Amino acid sequence: MLKSLLIFILSINLSYAAGTAKMIDFMMSNAGVGEILGKYGIKGNDAKQVESYMSSAIGALTSKSRGLSKKDLTEVLSKLPVTGPDANIRKELQILLDKSEGEIKKEDVVKVINHMIYLANRHGKSVIITCSDCVNESLAKNGFKFSVESIKNSTSVKVLNEVIPKNANELNTFISGRMRRMGMGDYSRVTPDQVSPSEERSLALFLGLAESGSTDQKALISSIKKLSTKAGKTNVLITKFWKIVADDMSPEMMTGWSKTLDAVAIRAEKDGVSTEEAFYRTLKDKAKNDESLMKQYETIKAKRCFFK
Repeated sequence: MLKSLLIFILSINLSYAAGTAKMIDFMMSNAGVGEILGKYGIKGNDAKQVESYMSSAIGALTSKSRGLSKKDLTEVLSKLPVTGPDANIRKELQILLDKSEGEIKKEDVVKVINHMIYLANRHGKSVIITCSDCVNESLAKNGFKFSVESIKNSTSVKVLNEVIPKNANELNTFISGRMRRMGMGDYSRVTPDQVSPSEERSLALFLGLAESGSTDQKALISSIKKLSTKAGKTNVLITKFWKIVADDMSPEMMTGWSKTLDAVAIRAEKDGVSTEEAFYRTLKDKAKNDESLMKQYETIKAKRCFFK
């Protein structure tokens, strides 16, 4: 009899908890994120990918990937130094996190995750949105916007955490000043279509590493700068190769990129073609006779990853 009563009481409590769960409850653990994604058919590797993005985002904002309370997360979000569009995104996120389970829609879940990643990139530590175009097709079809890199390179982490400002307005000033001082272009005329808010930290990291990076990082940045110089005038924003420094690459990979971009610069001048065309010709030459590399080349060319 007592056992039956206990089971009955537990079932009531569980039902009550399920009925009153809010969006934030699901976001506090990988299991919770996976559970709510599963309700909308997002499972397997796709769900695992999103779970890792949320862990990185929460860790960047709170210094804890998990193990914090709902109150902790709520307070961290409320204290972010946001203004303008970022403040609007924070407000919408707060409203969505407070939604009860019965009111939650798929687009709400997707928006919460996109907003968390965006704010972590803008105001957190060691997280960079590397590429909105690199989201796998399945996640992109479900509305997820970003591909996330949790930076581990010690030099990059130091620049992100100690050199680059967290405040969005100060970040803009940092980028403008560095570009002007290093002769890399005029940021005052750049529009969000050229460099979106979600890309600014990657650009700031590029500029910070130009002065404080390792030998390999500086060599890669020098190759990008050389590729971006026409008739003696440099503008690193004519392409988006500056975004590649946000990837955690080995010295060998950085050297490979440097050699490739140097070859592109030479080819553009020799063939009398644009940087974009020279890049594709160079990649195609490297990919020929390798079916896998050729598919990668075709994807990069179709998406115009570095030339938007």
